[in-house]
Amino acid sequence: MTKLNRRSFIHTSIASVGGLMLTPASAYADATVAPKPPAQRSSGPDDIVALADYCLQTTYDNLPSAVIAITKNQIMDTVGAALGGANEPGAKEIREFTIDMAGKREAAIWGTNILVPAQDAARVNAIMGDALDYDDTYERSFMHPSVITIPAALAVTDMLGNVSGRDLITATALGVDLACRLANSAQPGVDAFIVGWHNTSLYGYFASTFVAGKLMGLTRDQMVSALGIAFHQASGNSQAHLDGALTKRMGAGFASYAGVMAARLSQQGVQGAKNILEGPRGFYYQFHGNKYSRDFLFEGLGNTFAATEVSFKPWPSCRGSHTAVDAALTLFAENKIEAPDVESITIYNGPGEYLLLDFPLGKKQNLTSVVDAQFSNPWVVACALVDHKVGFEHFTTTAIRRPDLLAMVKRINTAEDKSLARPGGGPGATRLDVSLKDGRTFTKTVAFAKGEPKNPMSPIEFRQKFLDCTKKAGMSSAQAQALIADIQRLETLPKAKILTAAMAL
Repeated sequence: MTKLNRRSFIHTSIASVGGLMLTPASAYADATVAPKPPAQRSSGPDDIVALADYCLQTTYDNLPSAVIAITKNQIMDTVGAALGGANEPGAKEIREFTIDMAGKREAAIWGTNILVPAQDAARVNAIMGDALDYDDTYERSFMHPSVITIPAALAVTDMLGNVSGRDLITATALGVDLACRLANSAQPGVDAFIVGWHNTSLYGYFASTFVAGKLMGLTRDQMVSALGIAFHQASGNSQAHLDGALTKRMGAGFASYAGVMAARLSQQGVQGAKNILEGPRGFYYQFHGNKYSRDFLFEGLGNTFAATEVSFKPWPSCRGSHTAVDAALTLFAENKIEAPDVESITIYNGPGEYLLLDFPLGKKQNLTSVVDAQFSNPWVVACALVDHKVGFEHFTTTAIRRPDLLAMVKRINTAEDKSLARPGGGPGATRLDVSLKDGRTFTKTVAFAKGEPKNPMSPIEFRQKFLDCTKKAGMSSAQAQALIADIQRLETLPKAKILTAAMAL
């Protein structure tokens, strides 16, 4: 890998860094104590300028080989999840609406030969990618980085026509890295989900803009302006998670659409705000009460990439529920426990997972939608016990009415245990306490779910997940295997747009 000359571009972009006191990351070790607002910058450009320069100046040769390999896996995983989710509620309606509205033929809706405006394709494909809740996760900040970058990247790739595989990999890796850095910088001292933000959506507006602007060859001023346009639209709340609403699946799509549109508008001369992050009414002020750490934003910039910390999902449910699934499957298999043997189960989680997946217990037991099921620890544990697996078939309107699963859910309780929270952020551990009818009791704690870098899926498991998703979409095994081969040789492709053609059913 070729090292970036970080000193040169950071010096020219944020020459006034010394004018702002950096708050060390160690100051935020106790997440229950809100950090004091950093001193306001007295002069010099907003930090967004340095990030824009980093994005525009980084090339494929600057990427570590591990990041290139992971980025290709992220593309494969996102495409698979999207094809599998194409006909899920929410995704199907948005796809049909977009086709009906038509427009300029620029980019493909994945799995079809239908071309629509690039920003519309980004929206549809991102919503498809999030519909199964099978998309990868950056656990430190509770967000899904690939579903907000790859649909935008492939839509612009289709639109331009001459984007190489190397350029697609580079833009994707940078979009993921910058989205995660922004989320990390605002994370200390506050749990964003508890406050109410949906990080995938909120930071997706910036991620998709970085990706689109990079591929479109925007100048520095145009990129900053595009990010300002994106900031003016930035949004994303977690009420849909709590209500079990289909709009939970749409946040990534809204953000992907906005990023592509922002880059296009900027290229046409539309000007956005410049003091996007640190301005008196900038992002950190508006969304995070001016609590942020610039150390988290710039630490290792150009040398370390967030892709290496991304987790891939082995089960189609909220990533926070996967420690519960792991604990359940392992405990039940090791001790040969079957559903009729169980008297009761209690699921223990830290505060974040408890509020998202366990509380209120009545709602988590009495599901009214598939989204409810995707965000219910009692549900996924019941599926693991009764069916010895958790799969697509458990997240349908028919499945959530199955009498045997509903009966088991009623035997499952939940409780908060702050000691299970993960230091530094991200999903914490889950502990299961199981009581059997014969009086025996068992306990199992899982800290790192299957799919994390510390507990990765095997290559066979990862490939099988893709094949399961594409089979669900109606793709033949031969076509799916060919698509895998195209993605794995992506850096050799002179025109990466062949990927969307290879997906068409």
